[in-house]
Amino acid sequence: MAKKRYRINALGKLLAKVPRNKKWLWPFYLAGQLNLVEDTFSSPAMPEEWDGFRIVYFSDVHFGPMFSAQRARDLIMKINALNADLVLLGGDYGETALAGVDFFEAIPPIHAKHGVLAAIGNHDLHGSQKDNKKLKETMRHKGIMVLENDCHILRGKDSVLRFCATDDIRSGKPDADILNGPTPEGQTTFTVYFPHSPDILPGILTNGQKKFDLGIFGHTHGGQIAPFGHSLHSSSRWGDRYRTGWMIERGHEMLISNGVGTSLIPVRIGAPPQYHLITLRPGEPISAAAPAAR
Repeated sequence: MAKKRYRINALGKLLAKVPRNKKWLWPFYLAGQLNLVEDTFSSPAMPEEWDGFRIVYFSDVHFGPMFSAQRARDLIMKINALNADLVLLGGDYGETALAGVDFFEAIPPIHAKHGVLAAIGNHDLHGSQKDNKKLKETMRHKGIMVLENDCHILRGKDSVLRFCATDDIRSGKPDADILNGPTPEGQTTFTVYFPHSPDILPGILTNGQKKFDLGIFGHTHGGQIAPFGHSLHSSSRWGDRYRTGWMIERGHEMLISNGVGTSLIPVRIGAPPQYHLITLRPGEPISAAAPAAR
């Protein structure tokens, strides 16, 4: 059952026993950290009435032998202490759907003023349909709204915030037409798009039409092992094009997160684990990191 739930290889299983609290074992130590990255994202499209809206985002837990239950609880305690307006979960909660079930059963409830929304990653679809259903039921039992080719709208007096996630590009059936869906008439709409993987982007940013105002993605792990800023092995079909950080592609601003966990082996080099607190502000762009235009 453990093999089915966690799909960990022999090397990963062996290395998972290496301590994470010894700095002289730096790649293991780095992989064991939980680093909060705080950014302010300003946009002229951001409605004034939502000024200061705070989003927490995390992805790529890969719960199991390389991400313990105690570490998972520590992560959620840190997130709850931030008192965010909204929490977004970016997918890959375990190596399989059943490992994802274990993650959500291990953690306390996640708290945020406007709730918790979640995308589904490729690893969350590893398993039977029964396994996938159980994962989503467990998430909903924790008060988490799962978005699969769907959007959730927060309504203000004169404007709305729209949060959208498509199914995973690798293992699911994404439908990006949701980004073209109707918005409340007469109200300004600010769209945050947070599917699991940025690999979907080249296929949807094709006709010059604005698809979203802010994109947030996981999946890449920042390369996980990326000495000198280059991945030894990329999980993206586009190599290092979407490796990590803030960037702009065809007029769309986005953040690629390194995620909090690891896959295959519990090691990181040049790609520290991270979760995010993003404060939304109206006005001209002042992203903390200068994005590279494409």
